Amino acid sequence: MGTWGTEISSNDTFEDIYSDFFDMYNNGLDVPEITKIIVSANIELQSNYEHKNSFWFALAKAQWECGALDQEVYEKVQTIIKIEDDLKLWAELNGTTSDVKKRKKVLEDFLEKISKPIAKIKKRKKPIIRKPVFKKGDCLVFGLKNGNYGGALVLEAEQDTEFGLNMLAVTTLDQSTSPTIKDFENANILTQKHEGFPGEYTESECIIWCDAQFYKKAQINFDVIGQVEISKEYNSIDHYKMAGPWDSIPEFLDNLSEYEQKHGKAILEVKLKEWR
Repeated sequence: MGTWGTEISSNDTFEDIYSDFFDMYNNGLDVPEITKIIVSANIELQSNYEHKNSFWFALAKAQWECGALDQEVYEKVQTIIKIEDDLKLWAELNGTTSDVKKRKKVLEDFLEKISKPIAKIKKRKKPIIRKPVFKKGDCLVFGLKNGNYGGALVLEAEQDTEFGLNMLAVTTLDQSTSPTIKDFENANILTQKHEGFPGEYTESECIIWCDAQFYKKAQINFDVIGQVEISKEYNSIDHYKMAGPWDSIPEFLDNLSEYEQKHGKAILEVKLKEWR
């Protein structure tokens, strides 16, 4: 269920819908248009027993904050709360008596709140445009816990976007001296096994997208030792593998032995130049 508290917003489904709504709202779309898109894009969620209530709660709260709560959406939420459908779900999912009682109060307060027009309509926020931290082709060197140096190559740098994403390939470089450009040109991309269904594994390259917003919070230092040419074009929609914090880049190598003991060593070998 992805729930961490009794508050109306304390679950993944609510946060996802609410966030998607205001992403579109801040980009200039009107509430009816946003509602149509969200409802159309989440048909399965609306029929999912565990998530459907949070879907309507999130949509209702977002609409209400914009001063445009749709009557049909309001009535759906009202019905869910009046017949205690959400409380039954909480009880079935092993919620404690205390949690169910707290949730009941939260829902009643929520319904009372959205039953009255909001005093101050939420203003649109102008999206923050960020530049990527590193340039496409930058060869990054960083320290490892064993005292050696590792390396990652910047395969892409998305310009003038909300996140300023860099796409990085983590290499297998793990050496006592700082890697050179020649080392990068001959390097392999680190590959790992990933468990899917029990007993079934897939193998893939460690390609990660990192957000410019969180670079200042990183504990690791990255040194640019030069650049290599990259002729291929990438983007975070069509070439997404995973996203994560900057500090996770050296952790791939720092935790490699432990990871391979648990999941096995990948057989797949991929030259870094294949991605260039």
